[in-house]
Amino acid sequence: MLELPAEITPGLSSRASLLPILVLLPGLDGTGKLFGEFVRVAGASLDSMIVAYPTDQPLGYDELQAIVMPALPKDRRFVLLGESFSGPLSIRIAATQPACLVGLILCGTFARNPFRWLGWARPLAGHLPVKSLPRWVRAPLMWGSLSPDRATSQMERAMSGVATAVIRHRIGALLAVDETESLRSLEIPTLVLRAARDRVISKASSRWITNTLPQAQLIEVDGPHLLLQTRAAECAALIVDFLRRL
Repeated sequence: MLELPAEITPGLSSRASLLPILVLLPGLDGTGKLFGEFVRVAGASLDSMIVAYPTDQPLGYDELQAIVMPALPKDRRFVLLGESFSGPLSIRIAATQPACLVGLILCGTFARNPFRWLGWARPLAGHLPVKSLPRWVRAPLMWGSLSPDRATSQMERAMSGVATAVIRHRIGALLAVDETESLRSLEIPTLVLRAARDRVISKASSRWITNTLPQAQLIEVDGPHLLLQTRAAECAALIVDFLRRL
């Protein structure tokens, strides 16, 4: 049986305990370490829980769902947030209608393969240089910085502890994923946070979500792909407002 690496970060104010818990599912690295700044900024306003993924086991969405489901709160309302890679997983889980789930947040993410023209490349995912891309490539894509020197080392630290085979397997999984039917079945309030300067996930991916789920609320934030890391305070305010309306 897989061991669940989960981290629980309680809020600091009594008012936060009245809101649903925010359950955070991480991006491609799967460690949850990149949520650190967001959790620090939002900590006094809400209670949060990070569910991390195994760093040494190449697992697809099916196996990751089996890890996340038992970790979800059973005795308190919660909202599920899927960032980037975890968007389809959060949609799939929400479609199973967990008892205490009252809302869904999709941040910089997609419901189906966001690189439709690369579907043919899935067999090549095992050969991608995922951990050796130079900073001049990562800086503008992930952090919105044109200067490699300004690219934070957070991503390097998060990725360094994850096996290359694990990252490649996840890339292969996202190139094949399609949770459109799960998305179409959702009836809970849904917030879509899109980065205005996202160079990783296109606007078409967000449009697919909102066209499929027209009742979803779309908010565009001026920032790069990693919104929760680069616009932590602004995103925290938007998320707290969403939680207060549930």
